[in-house]
Amino acid sequence: MNKILVVLTLIILTAPLYAQDNKITINPNKFGAEINAGPSIPYGDFGSKDPYNESAGFAKLGYKIEANVSYHLIDVIDVYLMGFYNSNGTKLSALEDALMQKYGGIWTAGSRTWNTYGGFIGFEFSYPIYKKVSMGFRAYSGLLNSTAPELTVSSGSDFYRQDEKTATSFSYIISLNGKYHLARNFFWVLSLDFLGSTASFKDVNITEHVGGNTTVRTGTFSQDMRTFIISTGPRITF
Repeated sequence: MNKILVVLTLIILTAPLYAQDNKITINPNKFGAEINAGPSIPYGDFGSKDPYNESAGFAKLGYKIEANVSYHLIDVIDVYLMGFYNSNGTKLSALEDALMQKYGGIWTAGSRTWNTYGGFIGFEFSYPIYKKVSMGFRAYSGLLNSTAPELTVSSGSDFYRQDEKTATSFSYIISLNGKYHLARNFFWVLSLDFLGSTASFKDVNITEHVGGNTTVRTGTFSQDMRTFIISTGPRITF
């Protein structure tokens, strides 16, 4: 950790000098706006398809769309506001196979998508590495609104259904990006982001129908919402 802090400190101190030595023009505009989109890759328990993992989210590859506005504070530091929408579908074939092996018969499982959106505030440290290229590191924090999809598992007339539920949780995003200066006020951005959050879904309605008897109850579960996102898009400054 100490080595990382030393390296970051040296970069912060030497970036302006590097820019001058290489005649790199740092855009003097104070405000910026960008729109990025790309694939969302579920990670950890969120992306687990293991039917024996009680925390598995069964999420599969999805997508994320985000919008950023920024204000240039000093030298290589900007403050950012972000809003985004993220969607990941589900894959339940492993769950169906496990139920068939354990109980016999034919089992089907159905679900929709995990949907999340959020609002974040953060800072970016950026520095030029070549005449038209700069690198940036961003750290955001904010609130994430997550919707757990309805889940239904059935065999014949018997079924188990867990209703859709929404929860709000604290979240953070860490981002590493590169910007290519296309024109005076126009850039192209490529980012690698990591989103982390744990959402707690309370009072979820659960219905079980077995052997002609129906039981209705409520339950609570937590789900990690970790994803990697690769996104790209335009940025303008003014």
